[in-house]
Order: sequence, then C-alpha cells, then structure tokens
Amino acid sequence: MEEGTSRRALFSGIFRDKADDSPLPPADAPLGVLVTGSGRDVTVRGYGRSASLMAAEPVAAQAEELPYGWTLRPGDLVVLDETSPGTKVAVALHRNVTGRVTAVAADRITVEGQACRLDPRTVHYEGMAGEPSAKPLAEPLKVGDVVTLECFDNRVDGTLTVHFMRRTGRA
Repeated sequence: MEEGTSRRALFSGIFRDKADDSPLPPADAPLGVLVTGSGRDVTVRGYGRSASLMAAEPVAAQAEELPYGWTLRPGDLVVLDETSPGTKVAVALHRNVTGRVTAVAADRITVEGQACRLDPRTVHYEGMAGEPSAKPLAEPLKVGDVVTLECFDNRVDGTLTVHFMRRTGRA
C-alpha cells in the first residue's frame, strides 16, 4: 500500500457495482459483520454470500483505527484485510449517500429519502476544503443543501450513521 493511502480509501471505491452504480458491494466480496468488540479486539462473521468464504465460526481480528474517537460497533459491515499471514484487520465499510437534504435535525439528516443518524463526532467539511469546518458550522445545514455523506452501515439495527459529511452546495 502506498504511503498516505488508508485502507478506508482503498476499499471505499472498489466495492461499487459498476453496472448499476449500487452502493452495495458485489455478492462475492469478503464482507463480514462485526459480532463483538472490546477495544481493537473484535470478532467478525461472514455476511451474505461471503459467509461461505469465511470460516463457519466468527473470526478474530483487529479493528482498524478510526479517527475522531469513532469505534466499530456490533452489526457494522467490515472487510477482512489480511495485512500479514495470520493477521486480520476489520476495515470499516462505508456507504455513501449523495444528494439534496430533504430534512435535517440535530441528530438526523435525510438526503433524497435516505435517513441517516448524525453523531456529535460527525466531521463536517465545507465545499472542497481539506480540513473540517469548525463545529457548529458557520451556516447550519438546511433543506435544499447538497451533501455527500460517508456512513457506517449497521446491519443489526438497520441504521446508517454519518461519519463524514461534505456540503457541496447551498440551497
């Protein structure tokens, strides 16, 4: 892996179905669902068709280090990356949501009909800025703004939780 390239960046673009531009990974991707976790020690079981590619029992791994105090929680989708023989890392799988804001509240945002949870740790970017905006945003998000959200996808409770948010247009 080249210097400066994170696992998140590596996996963020490769798990898109080119045929219909679906945000879901291909059926044969080595996907797992985080079962339990304590610190960076986690167990992962196979998800969907990838369950047959993994061991029948949950697999022990180390969770990738996430910025800004984020940690993976049971139900989050991950990809198992074998960094060296026998050393597995559970890399968070993100789902992107892009479009116009149709509703916004302190703890939730809806974009083109997709509801997503906001968290105090959600990082906000303005335009193409390389650094996060000061929180709270100088101009709060409002209906009609255009955003791109990067979310954790939790299959246990069915939620998308916004990890990074970038406002690319204003109403």
